[in-house]
Amino acid sequence: MSEIVWLSGADDLTIATGEAPVVWHLRLDRPETERLAGGASLSAADLQDLASKPEAGMRALRRRLAKLLLARLSGLHPDEIIIGRRALGAPQVLHPPGWHISLAGRFPHCLIGLSRTQIGVDIEPLDAEPPPEDSFTATEWLDLQGATDTTLITRWTAKEAHAKCLGIASRIDAAEMETVAFGDGLRVVSRDGETNVCVRVEAGGVWSVATVSDPES
Repeated sequence: MSEIVWLSGADDLTIATGEAPVVWHLRLDRPETERLAGGASLSAADLQDLASKPEAGMRALRRRLAKLLLARLSGLHPDEIIIGRRALGAPQVLHPPGWHISLAGRFPHCLIGLSRTQIGVDIEPLDAEPPPEDSFTATEWLDLQGATDTTLITRWTAKEAHAKCLGIASRIDAAEMETVAFGDGLRVVSRDGETNVCVRVEAGGVWSVATVSDPES
């Protein structure tokens, strides 16, 4: 998989080009973010899909931003972008074909991942409560003795990103996934597969991005 292109803020949209995986961080409470989102509209299908979701307003803003980013990467107009859902509820790019999407948010933070291969993203604020003990396996707890809250939150976001990458977030428990240190990041293993997770700690949050592991790596 190509190296991830990291973007942060409304101004960074201008440098999103090509087909490399892109992960874009935005604050939804910034006026420039709202102005930028005005460049994309929501279809009747979008409105119907989002109406019953919690925090529908935040999700609507996030979807408009996702359309803008994919339009930039694909060369299409934002209103040509169609985003639906997979059978288990994960967002799915229906048009243009060949793109994978993942969305995450803890207001005011938003993370959007787009790639030509499977991708999953998650974000948690640094001041979030650490995950409960039953989120980790016995093997993980041996590795996490004395770990800081930031480390525990990082492992949690890695699991969330893994589940989103494999499209199983709605049906898998945290303790069914196991994280291990791997290079500069983490590897997450579950019965559904393995992912490599790249983690960033900045802008007041922990950002995790999962991609499918290369069997030969």
